[in-house]
Amino acid sequence: MSAGPALSLYAANAGWPVRQFVPNALFYGVILNVFSAAANGLPALTGRAWLTTAIGLTAGTLLGEALTRRMSQAWIRHTVMLLSLAGGLTTLLRGLWQLGRP
Repeated sequence: MSAGPALSLYAANAGWPVRQFVPNALFYGVILNVFSAAANGLPALTGRAWLTTAIGLTAGTLLGEALTRRMSQAWIRHTVMLLSLAGGLTTLLRGLWQLGRP
């Protein structure tokens, strides 16, 4: 389950700028994932998959930091809302798909 759409909507309604949204979203994500890992255990990934994940997270963080300085607040907010919409629709469709399965 993804909480990204709900958090993005809250941030948009609260009028948070990107510099306020990002650390709050990261903190929320860490807390959510720590509790998820505590309840469900760590995923059974190979060493290569863990390495790929770490590289992807690092590259995404560095790229996001670089892009934040070059993009307007309005463009970033618009993109976040579109990504949240995509995540929400994906979650809805997955739920509907599960309802139709025995």
